[in-house]
Amino acid sequence: FDSSDLPDLPPEQPLSIDELVALKNEGIAQLENIPNKTANDGTRSIEVFEKIVAEQPDELFGHQNLAIAGVLAAEKQKGEADERPKKFTATVAKARESIASLRSFDPESGIAEILDAKLAITVGDDEAALLAFDAAIKARPNDYIPKTELFMHVRNSLDAELRGRAIRDAAAAKIESLVMLEYLVREQAESKDPKVSETLENMQVTLAPFAPVLARQEIDLVSEVPGFIQRISDEDVTVWNRVKIRMIQVFNVLRQEFGYQSDLFRLQRHPLEYVIHDFSDSFYKENPTTTITTDQVNVKFISGDDATAIPELPGTSDIVICDFDLDRQSDLVAVSQGKLTVFSHDGSGANWTSVASIDISPELTRLRVADFDRDADVSTEENYMASDVDFLVFGPAGYLFIENVFDKETKTRSLAISEKTMPSEKIAITDVAITDIENDGDLDVVILSEGGVAIWQNQENWDFHDNTSLAIANPGHVAGAVTLGITDTDLNLQTDILASGHVLQNIRHGRFSIRKSDNTAQTDVSATSFSSADIDNSGTWDTVISSASGVTVSLTDTQPGEKSWVIATINVSGEPALGAFTIDFDNDGYVDIGAFRDTGVDIWRNLGNQHFAEEPTITIPAVGLTACKAGDIDNDGDLDLAVVANGNPASFINHGGNENNWIQVRLYAEPDPMFKVQRSNLYGIGSSVEVKAGSNYQSAMVTSQLTHFGIGKTEQADAVRVLWTNGIPQNLIKPDTRVTFTEKQQLLKGSCPYLYTWTGEKFEFLTDLLWAAPIGLQFGEGVIAPTREWEYLLIPGDRLVPIDDEYRMQITEELWEAAYFDQVELIAVDHPIGTSVFSNEKVGPSSISGFKIHSFLDNQLKPSNRVVSSTGENITSVLANSDGVFTKLFQKRHKQGLTDPYFMEIELGDIRQANTVQLVLTGWMFPTDTSINIALSQNKQLSGPLPPSITVPRQINGTVQWEEVIAYMGFPGGKTKTIVVDLPVEKLNREDGRIRINSSMELYWDSIFLAIDADQTEIQQFPVPLIEADLHYRGVSSRLPRTNNGPEGYEYDKVVKEPVWPPMAGDFTRFGDVTELLLENDHHLVVLGAGDEITVRFSQLPDPPSGWKRDFIVHNVGWDKDADLNTITGQRVEPLPYTGMKQYPPRSSDSLDSAEYRTYLKKYQTRKMDFEAFWNQLKP
Repeated sequence: FDSSDLPDLPPEQPLSIDELVALKNEGIAQLENIPNKTANDGTRSIEVFEKIVAEQPDELFGHQNLAIAGVLAAEKQKGEADERPKKFTATVAKARESIASLRSFDPESGIAEILDAKLAITVGDDEAALLAFDAAIKARPNDYIPKTELFMHVRNSLDAELRGRAIRDAAAAKIESLVMLEYLVREQAESKDPKVSETLENMQVTLAPFAPVLARQEIDLVSEVPGFIQRISDEDVTVWNRVKIRMIQVFNVLRQEFGYQSDLFRLQRHPLEYVIHDFSDSFYKENPTTTITTDQVNVKFISGDDATAIPELPGTSDIVICDFDLDRQSDLVAVSQGKLTVFSHDGSGANWTSVASIDISPELTRLRVADFDRDADVSTEENYMASDVDFLVFGPAGYLFIENVFDKETKTRSLAISEKTMPSEKIAITDVAITDIENDGDLDVVILSEGGVAIWQNQENWDFHDNTSLAIANPGHVAGAVTLGITDTDLNLQTDILASGHVLQNIRHGRFSIRKSDNTAQTDVSATSFSSADIDNSGTWDTVISSASGVTVSLTDTQPGEKSWVIATINVSGEPALGAFTIDFDNDGYVDIGAFRDTGVDIWRNLGNQHFAEEPTITIPAVGLTACKAGDIDNDGDLDLAVVANGNPASFINHGGNENNWIQVRLYAEPDPMFKVQRSNLYGIGSSVEVKAGSNYQSAMVTSQLTHFGIGKTEQADAVRVLWTNGIPQNLIKPDTRVTFTEKQQLLKGSCPYLYTWTGEKFEFLTDLLWAAPIGLQFGEGVIAPTREWEYLLIPGDRLVPIDDEYRMQITEELWEAAYFDQVELIAVDHPIGTSVFSNEKVGPSSISGFKIHSFLDNQLKPSNRVVSSTGENITSVLANSDGVFTKLFQKRHKQGLTDPYFMEIELGDIRQANTVQLVLTGWMFPTDTSINIALSQNKQLSGPLPPSITVPRQINGTVQWEEVIAYMGFPGGKTKTIVVDLPVEKLNREDGRIRINSSMELYWDSIFLAIDADQTEIQQFPVPLIEADLHYRGVSSRLPRTNNGPEGYEYDKVVKEPVWPPMAGDFTRFGDVTELLLENDHHLVVLGAGDEITVRFSQLPDPPSGWKRDFIVHNVGWDKDADLNTITGQRVEPLPYTGMKQYPPRSSDSLDSAEYRTYLKKYQTRKMDFEAFWNQLKP
């Protein structure tokens, strides 16, 4: 049925039920796309719901969604109201008419009043908006949103009485919100309300996780707030203004924090949150319809026979499915009274035997499996390195970490208690969740006990630190909860935690904000399990909840990076359940729901269209069931069940599910143990995987070594996309069906913008820019990297060839970051043929990298007679020419950007009479990033990368010792560049002309030339006039693989247009002419996001005189901010940097705020990135 034909249907011809359902689906899709798709102005959505209202006038579905469509359409069309006034007026009139119709149909809910208020705001009728909000508040006394939306509407009103009343009314709802807290404390200070003392006391607790952020701005609430409270108690009238000013300063800092931005969204409800997603239950009872899950097959779960039964293990309380020995076969691990036991089988699910066991306390009754130590030392068949899984057992007696130990000599495995993690005190643990909380590449532990929730930060090497006091303001808020769940509620790449009645929202940098859950099903205090899955194949994480009340599914919709909301609650079962799980038991591509109780297991088929079978599709009787896990036990492509029944491990094997096809995704983040990346935990736990197979789209959160997707009768999936926990996306096109495939993580996610130049026939990659100008980069938590915003980079003349009397360059942003350009200047450098020029650019302070042009006679640049590495390898020939063949001086890489310490020993030759000695080095470096730096700062056995230093030999007591003469020589930033280093001649050993360059940075060198007593030759410099700079969207270049230890390259002419990286929030520069922004260093920036490009055109200069040649220097002023999840304010483009700022983020007192600057922002900083384009990329 093609619903686009609907306008031509005769009005007297009613639609069939299937046609109505198809029309309903189109209407919802059209409605959700109004705010997200530029071309969708709401017209079609209004038409669809008008048709549905006409067909089904008794269904609230049509009336309410038609009103919402009208409100959204009016908001969308407002931007073109001046150009198309009649259309806008007609749309507003229709919206008012549909809201009135909704009010008549549903006079009690107050939703019509809320939509009325939103429409009034759109058309600028403040008086009508206030009246509508007041009516909504009266109609919905238990809903805080009308109050907070009124507050948000008038929070900056000049009417102090109205503003104050709205703030106090909203605050009375006790919403845990930084935004509410800001305005409440300011209102109380302005009105001299003594209740501000209570607010200040509460604020100390609420803002505790932000103490390090505030400390960077020299704000310490712990020491300041008691003084304010005392002065208020003493009736010191001078304190009020001081409190107001200090609170303004506090919240000026916090406004850029993710937690504050998230709270802004929570105080308002988008019209889409009122969408009704389906017809009523009575509609379907009266009009049975077909389901969309058509690839159903007959499935039976059969208990193991004598050959396939698991050996008895009396007193078993928990069981997990995992690959213990990395043989690609499923093993079972069970906790019994006083023992942890691992069972393996012969490859077909038969002949189970115990292969490892260890004694534990009988009061440790539950089990979690994870790779805690990243001991990647086993090679897979794909030549990747796999790490084995370890275990955490817990219960009333506390916990134990148990290590999976591999003996390389005997090739056997055993279990050992990790002595370093032995508990110092007994704590009864109720539940445990394992995830990478701060996205630093290792797995942390979330603990639930009677006292609340605790965060154990993995600091590597079996070192876990209780970070609760810094991570959570009020961990006792969730006291009494008995189960935890892991999710990403708002698709912001941060792990959130579910507990009974609460959500612990990850606000970055290992911090959480606790708030009450808006999901009523989650508030059930008898909840026994939470699990997250994409139940309706929409790409958002839904929640499956089991409790004494039964099994419930909460389906959600999400504005990525902002918030999520429940769109439907499905009561799958009313029978009490000990636990629930997700399982696509028949591989039809739709996730089914399973639940277990002491009498057995029930599974309900997902029928699609947000419906489940009313009765269990499969019932498996069992006696004394206490645990149930799903996984492919016999490795045949369908999901089986491992259970604990009557105190013994057992299994139920799926027969028939593999008649449909499947894909199993196994992630490995480490390609080489000697060349570690360690940006993500090895199995990608917490990553998301999306699969597109024909018209079917699915997504799943990675929770184990293997992620299983059924794809029905489809012979081959079209694409698989993995979004790793550190934000790196990777795609695999046309993966084979019925196979396990791996995907190694190897992409650089953040570095710097790229420069392409016209070389005569095409644009070619030259190098990257702004390498000395990172902002928000941390060397450790709270330790901010320095930044230098200017650079002068050499462009060889043969790499910038004129075309049509112009020099043309392309500046692109192709990674997960934002680039900020204040000035781009081109300088022509003319010099005699037979000479070479180099800039003084290198990463380092201005004392070693200030603007200077080095010029040498070519015959005075000579390679060293001998260069050897710290391993003794002679690398002289490798460094004798700039030929794209690079050295690799280290043997082992610990993390991306960090290697074992190494040196390169260079013989300078006879320097006894030398007055000057210079090194001309060409090379590149592979960096760490903020998340790796955070991990390094936590690791007691590793230090950060050591930048290159230079030492010389000294004879001391008859032995040669090496003395440091340059502590920081600088290094080439990013891709291949040449640096010039002036050696301190007076500190060299003139009798032994050797030096060593020492480092543990991941540096690769192409060539080294020596310039001894070299003459500085004549040069002439000319500014090149800028013609035009145009900002536009381009995409990202295709990558060329690394060769000869060099950096990867890029093909400018092969472009990926689709968004590659998760979008950053905030305002980027609008597309078009940006010439005036790049002419001067004036704080007026061009801000680029991933996929953006600036085409820069300069006027060609007259040719140099005969006997001379021309190179160029590009002078840039700008900054670069990675979107790395541990970068300070890395989630959004703001705050904008500027020359002269004392720190980043700038202090509120130092921020730019002139009329001229505000005009610039209003004119240029108006573009937002398209979140939907990235998140919906694989969706049909």
